[in-house]
Amino acid sequence: MQPLLYAALALACGIAVAASGSDLWLAHGALWLLLLLAAAALVAVWRERRRTAAALALTFCLLLGYARASGALRQPPHAGGALVATAWVLEQQPRERVFVTGYLRDRPTLLYDSGTPSAVRLDLQAISLSAGDASRDIRPARGGVRLYAYPPRKGNGLHWDSALLQLQAGAGLAVNVHLRPLRSYGDPGVPDFSAKEQRQGIVVTATLPLDAWRRWPMAQRRSPIAAARARVWGWLSARLDALAPPARAPRANALLRGMLLGDVARLDETTRTDFQIDGVYHLLVVAGLHIGVLAWVLWTLLKWLRCSPVVTGLICLLLLSGYAWVIAGRTPTLRALLMLALYACARLWYRERQALNAVGAAALILLLWRPLDLYSAGFQMSFGAALLLAGVALPLLLAGSHGWRRATKRLQNVAYDEAFAPKLAQLRLDLRRIAENLATIWKPLGWRVWPSALRFVIFIYDVALISLVLQVGLAVFNTVYFHRANPWSVLANAVLVTGAGILIPLGWLAVLLPWNRVGAAATGFAKAMLWFAAWMARWPAANWRMPSPPSWFLLLCGAGLIAWLMACTAGKQRQRLGRQVAVFSAVAAALALGLALAPFSPRLPPGLSATILDVGQGDSIFVSFPDGRTMLVDGGPRSPRWDTGQEIIAPFLWSLGLHRVDAVLLTHAHNDHLGGLRTVLDDFRPREVWVTRTLPTDAPTHAFLREVAAGNSRLRRLDTGDVFRVGASQIAVLLPRPAYQAGPAPSNDDSMVVRVTYNGESMLLEGDAEGVGEHWMVDHHLHLLSAVLKVGHHGSKTSSTPQFLAAVHPQAAIISVGADNSYGQPAPQVLADLRRAGARVFRTDRDGAIQCRLQNGRLHVFLFRRIPGT
Repeated sequence: MQPLLYAALALACGIAVAASGSDLWLAHGALWLLLLLAAAALVAVWRERRRTAAALALTFCLLLGYARASGALRQPPHAGGALVATAWVLEQQPRERVFVTGYLRDRPTLLYDSGTPSAVRLDLQAISLSAGDASRDIRPARGGVRLYAYPPRKGNGLHWDSALLQLQAGAGLAVNVHLRPLRSYGDPGVPDFSAKEQRQGIVVTATLPLDAWRRWPMAQRRSPIAAARARVWGWLSARLDALAPPARAPRANALLRGMLLGDVARLDETTRTDFQIDGVYHLLVVAGLHIGVLAWVLWTLLKWLRCSPVVTGLICLLLLSGYAWVIAGRTPTLRALLMLALYACARLWYRERQALNAVGAAALILLLWRPLDLYSAGFQMSFGAALLLAGVALPLLLAGSHGWRRATKRLQNVAYDEAFAPKLAQLRLDLRRIAENLATIWKPLGWRVWPSALRFVIFIYDVALISLVLQVGLAVFNTVYFHRANPWSVLANAVLVTGAGILIPLGWLAVLLPWNRVGAAATGFAKAMLWFAAWMARWPAANWRMPSPPSWFLLLCGAGLIAWLMACTAGKQRQRLGRQVAVFSAVAAALALGLALAPFSPRLPPGLSATILDVGQGDSIFVSFPDGRTMLVDGGPRSPRWDTGQEIIAPFLWSLGLHRVDAVLLTHAHNDHLGGLRTVLDDFRPREVWVTRTLPTDAPTHAFLREVAAGNSRLRRLDTGDVFRVGASQIAVLLPRPAYQAGPAPSNDDSMVVRVTYNGESMLLEGDAEGVGEHWMVDHHLHLLSAVLKVGHHGSKTSSTPQFLAAVHPQAAIISVGADNSYGQPAPQVLADLRRAGARVFRTDRDGAIQCRLQNGRLHVFLFRRIPGT
């Protein structure tokens, strides 16, 4: 069977138990218990009690996983020492800088936005840290610093990046920067954006001014190996740019660089979106598929050269390891290499059916090394795909098309029929009869063209079956992590994955051989793939988005996939697949369909609830009413490289099981409130959009109104004094002032202020209203008393006047603010005034998302904080 796979599953269960927070009794005696279990398992093996030994071994793996994960969770989230400590201190001093000396881990990376260079990224391995000059008050420092250099806002920006791009890996640098700790947004359903940097050893980040760095020879760490790697990568990069010049074929150049070198910096947003919709985003970076294609090409070539299996395996592993080293292969590439190495070694001792054992062995090694990677989407999808290929697709192919393909070979050899089972032997007789008839027309037509055409049809069947198995099996991951269901993804995968299997070796031939025609063919093929991906992404319902299903349905999907896997592997051992496999295949398909249709009710908190999301320096509030209706207030900021609506708000709403929201309220048109609403309009189709009576005339506001009209949402203009009911709740509009008129550009004074009341308790949502509006509300004796105050303008000193706070008298004051912002928000005076008013202050930069519930006449406040590493 597959003992290593079962051991890996037991290890994963132990990790999950530890991460769930369960405090088992073995916490302090885990080591002794593990040793005892290991000894007992060895005794059971010695006494030939296999079932007892297996049970003890699985229990050992379970407890080992628990012990490893518990140890990882007890470690501090960052191991940067002085760097992290300094970054936290600098949070309170936004204009202070420190000197950091070190050496570049890798070559600088030029980042693009819409085809234009937008930044240079450098990873500095720190050696020392000093508060003053780089040569005084020096402290040792360890850890990676991720630096971003941006083009100048004024003056001549031509060739601003040339000096940085000339640096090589290992070059010593001294930089004068303001360090920032790595941050992950504390919102439910939102991934940990800092996890990738942490796995790469990055502990802090900073913006690098173009005049704030210099070479520091004392920190240089150039080695001949690193220099050789830099030269090889530079040569490969130059060859690709010569084959597909960025000026003439920018998208084809970016696709080739991503698929061959793992360089995704030049990929434009259109290409990324098209491949995401088609479900083949993994093709854009070097990962398991690319390693597998290269391994197959090398294996076939070496087999044709009549190399022995041992030599073939060693050469493949050496070449692929060198390839991963040259492109600085990250975790997905290394996972694929590990599985390939284990599988190649297993073939020397075991039969082909032990592919699942290789997958299990790789999972064991990686989870023992990094137990919390179990919660990484990349880890889950990589091993999920490997299990589906080895445990479902391979048995189905061996039971079907493998025999059909063999039956099409050597049709003229009648004696060869005896090597087949009766059904396949009969198939050969039928195919031979057709071949004989075709041979009367033209002999090669019957004995060459006909069998080749059959094998091509079988190949198409194999590709379609593998694509279908992967789409059905990975549907749960696509739903939870990407919230996508494309009914045409099987066709898109079948064509684009096959195309990638052709483009990868073709591209490498073009790079390594000085033949212009091969380069032109690779460039043309890349353009064809881009066209097909864009064409498929425009098909009806291709961009179907769906929310996360409830936990019980996810467990049901997991049980169904395990049953499907077990049925197929059992059938493989019997050399037949029976009714049981067909039934579980249908169950898996039905579960995937259920994920796509998502016939589940939203999972909303009880009572009147307002969740102030952690969106950085901006505002976004999700309000759910007791009758189940929903409202989103503002959408957070948007920039060329960041969309709060796509990265934070949409995942949060999908995690609640929402298909759409009933209303979107825009307080005012500043980017940190308006920016992310475009995604909300596209993905959640609000029934109504509420804006103020008077709006600015700037381009972003007009673009927003056009998108509202195009999406068939009802535009509702609200004015001061409007009061309306939403079920048992009441919404009152308090600002802007009746006579106020917005100017040509957005202003904080444009802000709509609303008070939401339920069962006599209220929440006051202030937007960015400032002191003028607050004084007007107090002077006109508006009813302001509220249990919850969403503090105006991120806690700026221009808002939250003492008279206003005395009128509101909040129990809880929520400040939506970005960490380490350059505005000095929230102002210390505002924090003091809030406490004097009797409010308990909560901040999104420290507490993550904050949910306030009014239920049964009481206020409940919940904070969302991520378990480190998960």
